[in-house]
This record gives sequence, structure tokens and C-alpha cells, in this order.
Amino acid sequence: MALPGGFVQSSRSAAAGSSLPAVTPEPLAVTDGHVVPTFPVAATLTQVADLLESLDLSALTPAELVEVVTGWQQAASMVAAHQAAAISEVMARRTPMGDFVTDELACAMVTTTASVEVLIGRAAGIHAHPCLADALLAGFIDVRKVDVILDGTLALGLGDARDRLVAEATEVARGLTPTQLVRWLRRHVLMIDPQVAEKRRKAAREDRGVELAWANDSMARLIAFLPAEDAVAAFTVIDALAGTTDDTCAGRTIHQRRADAFADVFGSIIDTQHTPGGDLVPQRHGQRAALHVTAAATTLLGLDELPGELAGYGPIPASVVRVLAQDATWRRIFTDPATDAFLGCGTRTYRPGADLTRTIQTRDVTCTYPGCRQPAMRTEIDHIIPFDTARAGEQQTTEATCTRCARDTIRPRRRRSGT
Repeated sequence: MALPGGFVQSSRSAAAGSSLPAVTPEPLAVTDGHVVPTFPVAATLTQVADLLESLDLSALTPAELVEVVTGWQQAASMVAAHQAAAISEVMARRTPMGDFVTDELACAMVTTTASVEVLIGRAAGIHAHPCLADALLAGFIDVRKVDVILDGTLALGLGDARDRLVAEATEVARGLTPTQLVRWLRRHVLMIDPQVAEKRRKAAREDRGVELAWANDSMARLIAFLPAEDAVAAFTVIDALAGTTDDTCAGRTIHQRRADAFADVFGSIIDTQHTPGGDLVPQRHGQRAALHVTAAATTLLGLDELPGELAGYGPIPASVVRVLAQDATWRRIFTDPATDAFLGCGTRTYRPGADLTRTIQTRDVTCTYPGCRQPAMRTEIDHIIPFDTARAGEQQTTEATCTRCARDTIRPRRRRSGT
């Protein structure tokens, strides 16, 4: 059989050949010249485990330790095959457990019914395709590859076409990684039944969507499920925007540059309120698309480090709140000091704005605290005295202060002194 592109031909002698030998329980002899055999070996699970457990790992060479790891992988595959056989047997019997076999297994294994259902599905597939059981027992494939084969051929339904492809994939899987095996299966499924593949493509396209998934440490994942051509097109643009030779790339990995390029695209849209095609971003309830952050005035003024609340995500650090507030529209919200319950919302807004920010940065040059030389462009625009709506936009009420200086006790002392 011709090997597919990307086939990994192992230099280890036991991996040579293209047919699966029968599993014969031959005893494993440990000789002085070669302590660890080349796995996989033709042996029973007991023999493999006994040999591996008898070895003194500290006395083995690095090459022998590699074989030990491979040997335990064979043992794990053999365990999976025996477990699948037991599951198939209990599922096929009429037992007092009736329809509650799944629940009984979950209780016995101290796991969820969903996890047991995965095992049951895998066992059914292995039972329907004995070649998978043979390959597991021989140590030629592992459980992950079994799952890839069963999932990848599911589109063909039950029949000879799937049986033939499973058998061929089991043989090929010995020299492919799981990712390579997925691609191999996709191509062959398309070739076997193009019409079914087209129907499945149209059905899968109906499930396209984008969702926001929260993560820890003020991070989140934006997950897009798209047609392959659209996803590749988007990634190609992001990859191009990430660049490879610009001086701004220094200190950032390619993954970080892609993430920054991706964020910049949508940051530009939300700032300009125009799509790349020049259309206005639609408004909701008369309000433009924007980030909504709720924070205490004391946090904005640098008097404390209370977290803010980013709508659609949750709590964010005070440092992030102040960065977002530098060029934002502010609205006063009234709350109960004792309970933090919402009491009302002010009708007037205040926007420091980019123009005022540039003015302050040009005027102050650096952080205004004595002795601090942090460039003004890296500082926060902070109030000298509490914000007064009657003086909104006056640059005399604001100054450039770096995060460290604003966080210290400098600001309260200066307010008490009346400067």
C-alpha cells in the first residue's frame, strides 16, 4: 500500500512493515546485552507490565528510557482495548441494572455520565471494527487515534465504505500523528462520497457563529466558528498585519503580534465608528458601539485600587480602568455608599478627549511628580482637583502622572496642600 504524504517511517525495527502482525503471547526475555526491547512488542498486557515494572529507571540510558515510555504507551493502549471489550459485554447483556448501566459505571468509576458515554461510544466503535481492537492490543495506535478514526469516518454512516476506510486508516495511523490523520481522513471522506460531504458542509455552515469566552487575569477568548475559507482568509490578513521585520515587533512573539493586530482592527473600528468599507457602525438604542466601564471616582483619581466592571466581561483591575478612562466619555452614577445599590445616573457627560490628552502630554513632557522622568505619553491624565462639570475640558484641572506616582500617597498630600 502506498504511504500518504507525511508518513513517519520509524527507524525503530519493530515499526517496519505495513501489515499488523497477530498478537502472540511470547515471553519477554531480559538479557544482559539489551535490557529494554523495542516497543511495541508481541506480548500480553501482563507480560508488558511485568517487564516495565521490573526495570530500574535510574540504571537505564536515555535511549532505553524512551523505549520504556513507549512501552507504557503500548500498555495503555492494551488497557483501553480490554476496557472497551468489557464495556461492550456489559452493554450487550440483560442485567438487573437495566437502562441504568451508564449510571452504574459512572458511580463505580467516580466520574460523570458524560465521560462514561464517551467510553461507551468508543467501545461500540471498536466492537464494530475489530481491526481497531487488534491495533490497540498490538500497541500500534493509541486511544486518541481510535477516536480520530471513528469521528472522521462517522459521516459515511454504517456500511462497507466506512468499514474499508476504517481498516485503511488503522493501517495508515501507525505512521501519522493525530493531526495528520485528521487531514488524511477528511480527504478520503470527500473522495468516497462528495455529495454527502456537500450536504454536511451546508449543514455545518448553519452553525457558524462568534462567542466571547471569559478567562482569568483580565483576559478573554473570542471564538469564531466559520467556513474554512473565511477563517483562513481572516487568519491570513491577521498574519500579514502582524509583520515580521518592523522594529515594533521586538520583544513580541508571533502569537502576540497576531493578537495585537487582531485587536487593533476592531479597536480602530470602535474608535472611528466606521467599518473598513466606510459604513457607519450601527447604533443600538440610539447609542454607538462602545466599551462600558463602571468604576469608583476614587479609582479614577488614583486614590485606591478598587476593581472596575467591564460590561460583558466583569471585574477588571484599576490600572486597566484608568487606561480606558483616559480617552473616554464619563457619566456620573449615584450609588448607596453602604450597599453600592444603584440610585441614579447623571444626565451630563464629561469627555477628557484625545485633544486634551495631547495638550497635557505636550505641556507636561514628563510625569509632573518631582524627580520622576517618565515620558508624559506613558502616563495617566489625572485631575489636580476633583472634577467639576462647570470646568469640564479645562486643561488647568488635569496633569500627567505616571501610574506609580499616582498610586502612592503623593496625590492626597498635594490635594491637602491646595495645589
